[in-house]
Amino acid sequence: MTNRLLGMVAFVLAGLAGCRDATPGTLPPQLVFGSTGMGPGEFNYPRAAAIGPDHLLYVVDKGGRLQAFTQRGAFVRDWTMPQTRAGKPTGLGIAPDGRVFAADTHYHRVVIFAADGALVRMFGSEGDGPGQFRLPTDVAIDHTGRVYVSEYGGNDRISRFSAELEFEGSFGGRDAGDARLERPQSLLIAPDGTVWVADACNHRICHFAPDGEFLGAFGRAGHALGELWFPYSIDMLSDGTLVVCEYGNNRVQRFTPQGRSLGVWGSAGRDPGQLAYPWALAVGDDDRIFVIDSGNNRVQVIAGNGWRTWSKRR
Repeated sequence: MTNRLLGMVAFVLAGLAGCRDATPGTLPPQLVFGSTGMGPGEFNYPRAAAIGPDHLLYVVDKGGRLQAFTQRGAFVRDWTMPQTRAGKPTGLGIAPDGRVFAADTHYHRVVIFAADGALVRMFGSEGDGPGQFRLPTDVAIDHTGRVYVSEYGGNDRISRFSAELEFEGSFGGRDAGDARLERPQSLLIAPDGTVWVADACNHRICHFAPDGEFLGAFGRAGHALGELWFPYSIDMLSDGTLVVCEYGNNRVQRFTPQGRSLGVWGSAGRDPGQLAYPWALAVGDDDRIFVIDSGNNRVQVIAGNGWRTWSKRR
């Protein structure tokens, strides 16, 4: 499908979305793009996303394929993981220099690509030791090039590597007490260098210093405002508030850094403004939020800082 046709499809869907409001008190999406398939601009259950310094949106799906899009939804390029038979990646991180880091979950490693898809390097192996992984879920890179990798499957920890990919330490594991993680699904490096973690199976958001010191957590299991049900992804808006993608609640919830809910967007369903098991989100230019609507094989784009976006009722 050509970029022009994809743009027309996205425009039509966005127009249709304006005709209905699936969640009372919230706005419909600004843009919807993507459909089911393996062609350009199509998805096979997308599960991770990140915005690069080139302002492109990178998305990886269950087919082991990475695609890059403009923030208007136009397809730019794609490539596939080195191997896909054993399983599919679930996390993406973009380095300040534009390199794309993919958590190659079922191969227990991280794969690094250039922004054009050229394979640069792989690191990690299966195991419990320093620098090893069991089912890595996400990768995040700070402004210095330091790399953080989350994992589950027994280790349930965050490992930290230098910019040269030398292992420096891990935190949040089995012996971490109140900081013990259970399926840390997504990572966010804040501008101050601290690490936010979507602690999925504990239904909470955790906050760590760069060295792994536990700074606190918020959230509890549930479906009301301020509660979480399998939070799978987290990002930050320009005002410092956090947006969390809830796989189990089919919604996006916005929080202050102290954990006070500012509202939700979305509900379960197939129409624009509704979600089906969303795995991820990424904040782009002008605080637009790209929501990876996994079960619907599409991306929905919403305004992050528009006060009418966020419903205070659920």
